[in-house]
Amino acid sequence: MAKLREFILYCFCGVVGVTTDYIVFLYLLKLDLWYQSANFLGYLSGTFVSFFLNRKFTFAIKDKVYLRLIKFLMVGAAGYFSSVIMLWLLVDMALLKAEIAKLILLPVIVIIQYSINRKITFKASK
Repeated sequence: MAKLREFILYCFCGVVGVTTDYIVFLYLLKLDLWYQSANFLGYLSGTFVSFFLNRKFTFAIKDKVYLRLIKFLMVGAAGYFSSVIMLWLLVDMALLKAEIAKLILLPVIVIIQYSINRKITFKASK
């Protein structure tokens, strides 16, 4: 039950981070920024929001903040590069609109990153 609660909290914090990501992404697209650049800036902003919310509410970890942030950013980088490839496939190959493609790939990235962050970034210190 504790793991389910943790996953639900992670998802809630993730929704806030993903919402931040998507709003920044859409805003930058409206400014005619290339979809991959908009993806990078949106992803980065959402990742920071997600880290601080998860650190406080989901995992309640207060130690080694900078080390954990670096780990979180590294996991985020892996997710980001995965999203770059998936966006390219969906936008340039499958000819979907960038806005739709981003919505399709977000849940996949969330699940992957939760698994990695739980085991590495927010693992309790011994």
